[in-house]
Amino acid sequence: MTPHSPAVSHTDEGPTTVASTSMAPTSRRGLSVAGITKTFPGVTALDDVSFEAVPGEVHALVGGNGAGKSTLMAVASGALSPDRGTVRIGADELTSASPLAAKEAGLAIAYQIPAILPDLTVAENLALAVPPSLRPPLREVDAWAAEKLTPMGIPIDPTVPAGQLGLAEKQAIEICGALACNPSVLILDEPTEPFAAAETARLFELIRELSAAGVAVIYISHRLPDVFALADRITVLRDGRIRGQFDAADTTEEEIVTLIAGRTVEALFPDRSDDLGEPAVVVSDFGAADAPGVTTTIRRHEILGLAGVEGNGQREFIRALGGATACHGEVSVGGGKLRLSSPRAARDKGIILMPQERGIEGISPILSVRENLSLVALHRVSRAGFVSPSIERSLAHEQVDELGVKTATIDTEVGTLSGGNQQKVVLGRALLSSPELLLCDEPTQGIDVGVRSEIYHRLRDVAESGTPVVVLSSDDVELAGLCDRVLVFSRGRVVKELVGDEVTEHAITEASLTAGRADEEAGAVTAPRVGKPSRWQRLLASQQSPSLVLLAAILALGALTTAVNGRFLSEFNIANLLMLMAPVLFLAAGQLVVMLTGGIDLSVGPLSGTLVVVASFFIVEGYGFGWWILGFVLMFVLAAGVGAANGAMVRYSKVVPVVATLITYTGLQGLSLVWRDAPGGIIALDVVEAISTRVGPFPIAVIVGVIVLVGLEFASRRTSFGLRLRASGSDEAAARKRGVGVDAVQMIAYLACSLLTAVGALLLMAQIGVGDPTAGISYTLAAITAVVLGGASIFGGRGSFIGVLFGVLLLQVISNATIFLELSQAWQYLLVGLMALGATAAYARVQRRTAGAGS
Repeated sequence: MTPHSPAVSHTDEGPTTVASTSMAPTSRRGLSVAGITKTFPGVTALDDVSFEAVPGEVHALVGGNGAGKSTLMAVASGALSPDRGTVRIGADELTSASPLAAKEAGLAIAYQIPAILPDLTVAENLALAVPPSLRPPLREVDAWAAEKLTPMGIPIDPTVPAGQLGLAEKQAIEICGALACNPSVLILDEPTEPFAAAETARLFELIRELSAAGVAVIYISHRLPDVFALADRITVLRDGRIRGQFDAADTTEEEIVTLIAGRTVEALFPDRSDDLGEPAVVVSDFGAADAPGVTTTIRRHEILGLAGVEGNGQREFIRALGGATACHGEVSVGGGKLRLSSPRAARDKGIILMPQERGIEGISPILSVRENLSLVALHRVSRAGFVSPSIERSLAHEQVDELGVKTATIDTEVGTLSGGNQQKVVLGRALLSSPELLLCDEPTQGIDVGVRSEIYHRLRDVAESGTPVVVLSSDDVELAGLCDRVLVFSRGRVVKELVGDEVTEHAITEASLTAGRADEEAGAVTAPRVGKPSRWQRLLASQQSPSLVLLAAILALGALTTAVNGRFLSEFNIANLLMLMAPVLFLAAGQLVVMLTGGIDLSVGPLSGTLVVVASFFIVEGYGFGWWILGFVLMFVLAAGVGAANGAMVRYSKVVPVVATLITYTGLQGLSLVWRDAPGGIIALDVVEAISTRVGPFPIAVIVGVIVLVGLEFASRRTSFGLRLRASGSDEAAARKRGVGVDAVQMIAYLACSLLTAVGALLLMAQIGVGDPTAGISYTLAAITAVVLGGASIFGGRGSFIGVLFGVLLLQVISNATIFLELSQAWQYLLVGLMALGATAAYARVQRRTAGAGS
């Protein structure tokens, strides 16, 4: 690169350094944003920001938490629409917020919080990460994904659900997904936070290769040593404005830190303790289940560090110590032995864990700062079992002031705060628990240098007060600067202990990277490794496993009923059983389409009944064929209208799905009663007989229903729309970042649900033969029950149409069997409930086992 000469300009807030730059040739594609302004309620996130990344350059973007870096890159990548300003990728201007358009123009981004869809497989996540033109046929996606995962060198099975993976693996998928786009502009937002030294080194090698090949790389990081190791240019953002642009070779870390913080940061790390005090915590042969034990003593004023290449047991150890995973061995605090069976059990004994994934395990994002802080200190803010608002607010204000949490008020939702301020809330909540031992898993991950320094000093204060601290970090510089002692892990064992002056970055890195070779040379016994799950285990842990449980239940109940009464398997009974389940097949299929998106449709039952009432005015004896056709058309037009109304209320009026479809439920039921206040209108016999046609004991309607369900299952797994459907419900925010049109997908889902309900209404019409306004009411509960029995998640993203088939069949077998077994109707509900609980427990247990086998 040719150095850019820095020049100094001035604003009303003081000097601002701006580098003079030469524009890249127009034939090459870089990124240029000009005059970007973006405001949110009560805050200006970006104020007239201009930024450029040219081909063949690594341009670092740095700044404190909340400075606007991620907002700027969200605008650049099409995930967010600016209030003012332009974004150009090469010669193409983004005229609207569209991640897909940005990808197609050549820009790819790896987000700080990986945009991972947990219910989709790794391969499916990678497929959604690339534009459609680069996406392989879904039948070939596993092999394609295996190839695309190779650049980071982390072994990841492309067939496993991404939600089962650790944060480092998710970050690797995020980066590999961006690389798979073959970008001309690559944005990496805090890419190394969950990585250890080896993964970071591999990423740096990739970045240098891409830059040498002419890719414009934008690198966002709080780790300034990484920035100076990689960057050609550095731009500093603070409070939504550009504060300086520099050639990396012409500036220093101290200058950058001062610009980031807006002040001089005197000392990043506090001084180590001169007196570590008496032993406070004794760990004896303790570790996570199936891992070797660790024996050590933690002293009262000590900060103990845990190091090692990611995946070598240090994270399992600290989580076991916090009660978050199964464990073995002994832990004594203050001389008393503890049983750490759960996080609550650990917390009750004074062991407090600050988890790595604060957004998932550390905070309750929709609760306020005040509520998050007081959540584990209810004994301090309650009187006679009731929370005292004055005490709670006083305690919250005290922690906010002491930790310097930047928030508009203590009633602000904590999920709206920057990452650094969220972490301060997590720390404040931990301290309010009056810990005897404080465990910090990546306490400064994704946090700027100024806030890091504050947290380091606060942790030292905690240790000096007599509460020992354990810190797990993938940043060896952090461990070297903060800790009094460091344990280095390899293959689940502690292979090196560094004390006092031995605790240096070089010593930690060397011990981490050479530990494996030392183990082999010494012939050390390593932790037992669990093999990859077998094909059978994968099936049991897949979304089809509930179908196996349901099939077993159907066969067992059928065998029992047949043993009591042989007529259960007669052709007449089988035909009758199957015909009765036919309407529910289609209603449940439609319900699953909606539930895959994270919604629900309570209106399917009344809609089916209303459609039968409509049919009873047109498809009746004595009317001509033309009237019948009109009746069928009106049924489907009304169904489509209801589906569109449900979708519009949910997506565009932002009404909660339960409320929106309950409104429709009530309206449809009232409408059907207005049209017919009592059963009437006999359906034409020719139509009834045509719909009820059988092949042996098998109704044609059921055969068609099975074909439809199998087709929907295939479509949900092997088509682009099926992928988008499941993505929308798995994680809506991540799906939007992947370019999924969530609003359109959910509108189509509600429309499809209503149209499938219309088909079910035709079958219901043939069964009851008249327009009965109350006929469909019970079908809502039956459809939802069948879907849940089939393994679908009520939160979206997971479900099987094959499971729906077996769920509907089980419901009908139970209903039919109770008659033959001469049981009361109460047994229908009891058996369904017991089987649902059993299926859920079995599925969860197998899924945990398989997740453990794959780790």
